[in-house]
Parts: sequence; C-alpha cells; structure tokens
Amino acid sequence: MQNKNYYVIREDVLPEAVQKTIKVKKALEDNPALSIQETVKEHGLSRSAFYKYRDTIFPIKDFKKESILSISINVEDVVGILGQILAIINEEKCSVITIHQTVPINGRATIICSLNMNLEFSDVERLKSRIENINYVNVVKVIGFSL
Repeated sequence: MQNKNYYVIREDVLPEAVQKTIKVKKALEDNPALSIQETVKEHGLSRSAFYKYRDTIFPIKDFKKESILSISINVEDVVGILGQILAIINEEKCSVITIHQTVPINGRATIICSLNMNLEFSDVERLKSRIENINYVNVVKVIGFSL
C-alpha cells in the first residue's frame, strides 16, 4: 500500500469542484432524505466529480475535537496589549498552554502563544482576525497547528 500525504489547506484555495463537494456532503449530512442526484444538481456539480472527491476531503472538526494552535503576534510595546490579546483568547473559548513574550526592541515585541482549541467552539480565522484588529497589533501568524 502506498503512503498518502495529508495537508491542511484553507477552503478558499481549493478548486471549485472540491468546494462544491464539501457543500454537497454538508447538505446530505444535514438532510439524509436528499438524493445525491438532486443535491449535486442544486450545487452545480457533476455526480462524477462528487464521487471522485467525496471520500478525500474532510473538515478538520471531524478528526478531533481539540487541537493545539501556535501563533506569533508582533505588537507595539504598549501597556495592556497582552491583556487585550488574552481577553480575546478567552472569549474565543481557547485556553493558553504556553506564552512567551520577547524583550521589546525598538518599541516592538513578539508574543508566541500555544493554545488549546476546542474546534466545536473556536475558529482559527476568527481568532486571528480579532487579534489583528486590536490597536498596536502589527502581524499575527499561525506558526503551528496540530490535529
């Protein structure tokens, strides 16, 4: 048996047929009474494309309920910035595993956080976006994600 490689990839960069396959699978999961024929037609996908991709694409949430996310946050050296970031992490139902903040150089510092995320309640892109929108936050990067 040949080894298969797996990748984590954002949905928006997937080919259109794969994105439609995801939508068809979700529709069929939500309403088992639907037929594959009518559901693929409704989503503008051929049956052959659906059958080609249906067993090859799965949402992360189907694998594991909890994952570890590591993010790097470049910030201005402003009093209270770490507290604002931690408040958002808490609101997004994540818990901090580790946190490290570098010594500020030229008025900037980097915060590295490892977070335990429950994928039923937390969304990586939403968390990242909310942190990016804090005043004095310059860059937020996902540097690791475990499934």
